[in-house]
Amino acid sequence: MRYRLSELNCTSPYFLAMKCVLNDERAIYCSSELTSGLRLYNELLKRDLKADWELKRQVGDAWYKKNIVKVNSDAANEFAASVRRKQTDGTLVITPAPLEVPGWGQPEYLAFWEELIRTRVKEVRFNKNWQFSNGCTLEFWAAADQGIPTFDLDGNPLGLGAAMASIQAAVEHLDKDGFDTAKLRDNLLLMRSLGAPPPTNGANHHVNPS
Repeated sequence: MRYRLSELNCTSPYFLAMKCVLNDERAIYCSSELTSGLRLYNELLKRDLKADWELKRQVGDAWYKKNIVKVNSDAANEFAASVRRKQTDGTLVITPAPLEVPGWGQPEYLAFWEELIRTRVKEVRFNKNWQFSNGCTLEFWAAADQGIPTFDLDGNPLGLGAAMASIQAAVEHLDKDGFDTAKLRDNLLLMRSLGAPPPTNGANHHVNPS
């Protein structure tokens, strides 16, 4: 399920806070896996599970938050910090990892960050393994749809065709292990609607338990 931002409650204070920080300038947004992505799939694969709710039921919410969400968040914060250190013009860098809003679920967070990308961001950088993340792939579509430049982990341009090929390869590998890739496929369809050619098989992106 996706929300339009207008359907959400109590978003105004968060955007006002962003306005206070950005002062009408545009930031760099760093997209990283948080609640979905390769780390989650690797853990599921090790335990012969297929969904995050099965993992939470097996290990408990505390373990899940510590070993999946926190580890992803730490990696996201470090990625943003590495991008920030390279800025020489004072451009602000945004990472979604620290934001926690009581009562929000994935649809609310995705709607909020999508709107922020479309209205307050001048480029988006994508962390390692972004193509396995439901949120990152939606954020790529939002940036591409808005005409916002997109870059990979190393700061190289990441075009729509290459991004779609990476996501397609990730979907194919996840499908082999029986994972639900519906959201990744939905985001691929959104990208195809932008007029790019259908993706071809790209480089191998293996899902190895680690």
